[in-house]
Formats: sequence, C-alpha cells, structure tokens
Amino acid sequence: MGILKDAILAAIQQEHPDAHWVENEKTHMIESTAQAKYNDVRRVERNYTKGVHKARKEAHNGNSNSTRHL
Repeated sequence: MGILKDAILAAIQQEHPDAHWVENEKTHMIESTAQAKYNDVRRVERNYTKGVHKARKEAHNGNSNSTRHL
C-alpha cells in the first residue's frame, strides 16, 4: 500500500478497528443529470460517425466509376 493509503487507514482504524481497504470491487460513479445527458449524446454521435465512415468506405469500394474521374 502507498504511504497515503496507510495513513488514511491508520486514522480510520483508530475509530473503527475492523476497517480495511477493499481493492477488487468495481467502483461506481454517480453522474449528474447534465453529465449523463452529455455522455448519451456523445455515445450517439460516436456511433453515428462510425456509421457514416463505414457507409462512405463501402460506397467508395463498391463504386469504381465515381463521377470525380469523368
């Protein structure tokens, strides 16, 4: 354990002797409503952008006679 963790644990154990660090539990983050909305929009935009790039790539590969070369 690090120096800070040891110091924090020692301070907590003075009042609660059975205190210990739980290292393997998955941490959960609580988001504000605004942050959750922003994350949702970002997720949608990222998937939309991936779809656009994929469609352009497929269109470019499948269409060898593009109008640019005419």
